[in-house]
Amino acid sequence: MKRLSFKNKSIWLIITLILSPCLQPLIAEQHHFRLVGPISTYSTSQERYLGIFPIAVPDGSMSYWSRDRDPKHPGDYFFMPEFADSTTLTDTEFLEMENLLRQNVYDSYYDDFVLENLTGYEYTFADSAVWRREYHVRYARGDTIYVISGWLGKFFCFYRVVPGDFRYDATNLQKEAEKISPSFMIAKEEAFMRIEEEINYFLEYVDKPNKMRVRNYQINAGFRYGVSGDRGKKYNLIEITKFIDPEVMP
Repeated sequence: MKRLSFKNKSIWLIITLILSPCLQPLIAEQHHFRLVGPISTYSTSQERYLGIFPIAVPDGSMSYWSRDRDPKHPGDYFFMPEFADSTTLTDTEFLEMENLLRQNVYDSYYDDFVLENLTGYEYTFADSAVWRREYHVRYARGDTIYVISGWLGKFFCFYRVVPGDFRYDATNLQKEAEKISPSFMIAKEEAFMRIEEEINYFLEYVDKPNKMRVRNYQINAGFRYGVSGDRGKKYNLIEITKFIDPEVMP
């Protein structure tokens, strides 16, 4: 291997010092979280895998893909509850979310900035006196998008969404889930339900004793800010859900 001469080393040092102020924002961009949203484009091929089906009219103010009154298929929690009223979480509600987050997601995937921007929501459906209370925040680091969301008293969700047109098998999905969640427990490959189609694919594992579900599929999405471009591009999405109430488990 050819060694740099003293002269060349000096030139390289000068170049590095000159460029370092320009490089610092790029380095910081890769290591700090920033908010993402709203969604400008979004695919629909995953809706039937999630048990979400079009209805003739909105149920109250809620779009069917956003939230549904069926507790076992309550909507796509990658979305915030569109048209819901924002609200302040009580100390008890925030503690519920925080405990579930710390138990089920490694702390390298969020920080105080993320938690400070988490928003509470409440809403109801047509002809219903029952209000649901939830929370949601969408953010990114580099080109990877994350979502923390959940239905208070029912379940907690965490999403990791990576750009790229690729598919996991059960083995590789479990390796990725282990990187995200300290509470994820490895299962046999045959425990996963898989749907393989040309337009999309779907992997799901429900660990009923551990009250946890892992799902994996592809989406096409664009965002108005926080990640590059508002036109849709392909992402691979991993969802980890921790259930509180067994009545809402699939």
